[in-house]
Amino acid sequence: MKYKLFLFLVIIFFVQAVWSACPDMGKPILNINFKYGKINYINNKSNKDFPQAPYSSVMGLTVTDLQRKASGDNQIQSTKDGGFCVMLQQLNVDIGFPKVDIYIDKKYKPGTCNYNVIKEHENYHARVQQEGLKFFSKKIKEAYQIALSKIKPVETYSKAGAQDAASRMIKQIEQDVAPLMEYVQKRLKEENMVIDTQASYEAESKKCPKW
Repeated sequence: MKYKLFLFLVIIFFVQAVWSACPDMGKPILNINFKYGKINYINNKSNKDFPQAPYSSVMGLTVTDLQRKASGDNQIQSTKDGGFCVMLQQLNVDIGFPKVDIYIDKKYKPGTCNYNVIKEHENYHARVQQEGLKFFSKKIKEAYQIALSKIKPVETYSKAGAQDAASRMIKQIEQDVAPLMEYVQKRLKEENMVIDTQASYEAESKKCPKW
């Protein structure tokens, strides 16, 4: 029992020593930029040349890729014992869709009834992605802010170690935010499936006299 108490006191002393070596370095700033993507209509490909085409008979396809990239501006201070205190001064996050590509089979010419029906269908998918991200943007920002608030200064004994520490901080933040982002992806997928049903396809096929 005495040994366990001694070991506990040693751990407390060590933790306090590390904390005392790194003074309060201020609160890091979150800079988050949401990108909703510009719609790009591609009309010069047959459906067999579409990327990620789920069916050989598909007439249109919306392709988006929700990406996120985080980087940090680091604050590094020398310590009295010859080490370095490293802290994220600012977390920069880019998240969203670099682009939104809508493919429409080239056999349907722009302006025709068929083309317009397909375009309307694919525009729905694009809006789901863009408006869905806008809807969740506040929650995403809050999640990053909470994750960032958990990051504390770390003492290292080399500049290389300081860079490694900063990288681990960003990795930890991304791990904390990952469950929310997985949920966002799931909800976007569910909303997209609303009009990707047999009943929806049959209703749309009746809007034009010939396909």
